[in-house]
Amino acid sequence: MAAGYYLTALVFHDQSKELAQYIGPYLDRLSLEGLADIPFHGVDLIHGHGDYEGISPEKRKRHLIAFSMFVRTLPITYRVFSYERAYTEDRDRLEARLRKDIIDFVFDRLDDFQLYDRVAIYYDGGQEAVTASLHGAFDYALARSAAVYKPLSHQEKRLAQAADYLCTVGLAERRYERGDVSASYRRFFGTRRNFRQNFLKQVRRKLA
Repeated sequence: MAAGYYLTALVFHDQSKELAQYIGPYLDRLSLEGLADIPFHGVDLIHGHGDYEGISPEKRKRHLIAFSMFVRTLPITYRVFSYERAYTEDRDRLEARLRKDIIDFVFDRLDDFQLYDRVAIYYDGGQEAVTASLHGAFDYALARSAAVYKPLSHQEKRLAQAADYLCTVGLAERRYERGDVSASYRRFFGTRRNFRQNFLKQVRRKLA
């Protein structure tokens, strides 16, 4: 939860498309710019917390831009589910709503999911409501045993970071729409027009 919102992103990737060819150029860019390979975490990046503590805002912005360009290259699609504070105050209510929304999403695209014998689902278990919703939704919507739950591998961790980035952009979109943009957000995303052109428009091309 951030700024009164709860956001969860589902990132979809056909595993026949190797990620290594996209990760390599991203690491090369970081090296060229003298940036460390820090696991992306939007809230920490914007506020200089966690692994970004002690890193200047200018350098953190370069991290943001580098990761945004990396996400643009990835062969993925995504969907962000966003809820206001009222849902976050009751875990059962949040879990039920998220489960329903994921089921509706899967049913709307069932033909696409049924192209695959197995749908591998990776999640680190960080939020109990998300874990329960994923299991409940995919076990209900897909054929028995079609959904396979796996721990994050090294490459899937990059996709988890992409999900964090997509939630970061989704939260920024909400804040710009509400006129509730802090100085920190303006420092990294610019004006509303700049944000829409340089960040939102780019990720929307991958919307599932």
